[in-house]
Amino acid sequence: MVWSIMRCERLNNPTVLFHSKIMLKKSNFLFVYLIFLCLLGSACRNETVSTPSTPSGSKLEPRTAGTRGGTLSYRLTAPPKTFNYLLAADEASLVTAFFLMSSRLIEFDHREQKYGPALAETWKTAEDGITVDIKLRENLRFSDGQPLTADDVIFTLGGLYDERTNSPAFRDAMLVGGKKIAAKKISDLQLQLIFPEKVAAVENYLDNLAILPKHKLEGDFKAGKLAESWKITAQPQTIATSGPFTIESSSPGERLTLKRNEHYFKKDANGIQLPYLDKMVLEIISDANNAIARLNQGSLDIADRIRSSDFAALSGQAGAVRAHDIGPGLGTDHIWFNLNKTTGEGNPLANGIKYSWFNNKTFRQAVSAAIDRNSISSLTLQGLATPLYGFVAPANRIWANQDLPKIEYDLEKARRLLAEAGFKQQGNPDAPELFDAQNNRVEFTLIVPAENEPRKLMAAVIQEDLAKLGIKMQVVPVESQALSPRWSKTFDYDAILFGLAVTGTEPTGYANFLLSKGSVHQWHINQKTPATDWEARVDTLFAEQARESDVQKRTAIFNEIQSIIADESPVIPIAARHIVAAANARVGNYAPSSILPYSVWNAEELFIKQ
Repeated sequence: MVWSIMRCERLNNPTVLFHSKIMLKKSNFLFVYLIFLCLLGSACRNETVSTPSTPSGSKLEPRTAGTRGGTLSYRLTAPPKTFNYLLAADEASLVTAFFLMSSRLIEFDHREQKYGPALAETWKTAEDGITVDIKLRENLRFSDGQPLTADDVIFTLGGLYDERTNSPAFRDAMLVGGKKIAAKKISDLQLQLIFPEKVAAVENYLDNLAILPKHKLEGDFKAGKLAESWKITAQPQTIATSGPFTIESSSPGERLTLKRNEHYFKKDANGIQLPYLDKMVLEIISDANNAIARLNQGSLDIADRIRSSDFAALSGQAGAVRAHDIGPGLGTDHIWFNLNKTTGEGNPLANGIKYSWFNNKTFRQAVSAAIDRNSISSLTLQGLATPLYGFVAPANRIWANQDLPKIEYDLEKARRLLAEAGFKQQGNPDAPELFDAQNNRVEFTLIVPAENEPRKLMAAVIQEDLAKLGIKMQVVPVESQALSPRWSKTFDYDAILFGLAVTGTEPTGYANFLLSKGSVHQWHINQKTPATDWEARVDTLFAEQARESDVQKRTAIFNEIQSIIADESPVIPIAARHIVAAANARVGNYAPSSILPYSVWNAEELFIKQ
């Protein structure tokens, strides 16, 4: 996808044990999200793509015909802030407004691993790769019974692009080379989307366009107040949805009750209209202990991203609640060094000595070789993580470069690389000290989010590993609200252990991370021109892959980008943590995914067993 936003949201962390003597206090943690709402990329219609399968031990039921009726409760860790998905900039709002209350032109089936029709019955891209002919299903209706037609699709696109709406994420997501996609009505059921230039996969855009009701929102749009529409305090009767659910009632900060959209377009294989559920209650439960207690009491049906200690406890007990290790998520944990020479205001940074270390590729490679990823994944994170060797998580099986070399834990290699770079080790072999060629002691500070327990635990292990090379690394937890401006504006830091949490796998979605001018180009953001030849090469390759419709050629280009990043090591990958969920056995068709929205991607199919 062509957009990304950075945000922080408080989530409940896994509490874990690890092999060091260092013990850290339990707390909530924050994710930084590089969000792309392209749920999986492919270059041609309905192409099957590979997503992570459920690990052995998590036995999920096959899709089956369900029973209508009943209420299911699902945990949100924070309250949604809007019912208008165009204004969604946090996970709770995205899950609620985009996934549960809205339908898109096409959708990605996580179980079947392919795109399929949704509101659009068919879509066909012309040979020019620019014009897409779309045919909507017949008799589509919003939850209030009003027809859903091509006019609503065109209205939604206009509202999304309107600068007065100022959509924090979706506007940029739907721009192509900074330009808008045009729409032309053919009939009530037919329209054309005209892209400003050829794109590799139009599906990523069609899957981002959830349709809003023109008859409800046109007045606000004309008045320039679409951004004020459907606030969290809006009356349910003012809202009409295209998704499986609509609003019944809301108790802000406590719970949100959704009810079945009686006009939802989907039916199951037996012709029974979906969703099966009468109601879906979104419970706002920030405290992890409370969530587990309610799961065990039966007053909560599903909770995503539970703590590893709770996963272990639930896995070892009998009862209705079952824990599921869904496998590596798309999120990553990595370290990067400060490669900026000036502050965000353009003033010189007083980090000349450290910059000479950090800017040395061999130094970065030595640090990478000294980190015991296997120990971090298997012991520190209790096996609920997978070692990481590149910026693309292993969950992204269609685009992750499988040929990247594994970064083995090798202290001798690390020492050899440091010696090649002019560093020298002194002192007692049991307590070495590393110096550079100018006899400066090699020491730096690693900042880690104070709220993120897993990353603090990783940092403690890395600190021990680097000490074996003679590197003195201090770990400093910093509240994320204070951390974010330090790496994105003032550049007041040495190194940071953070990462990316992503919701899609399409390569174009990595734009703001990979491009030298990108706002999530973490080690040296917002460059006016590429600072290095290799970053310039990545810029060029990225533009090529974004236009390439041949899957094999595009894969080769993106693999080369991954190889360059792995070799240059601007980020040092550590681990990809697993998505861990718990659900009551009474929930039918439960098939959690490692991609947002995890356990409720198929909410319309979930049912309560009789």
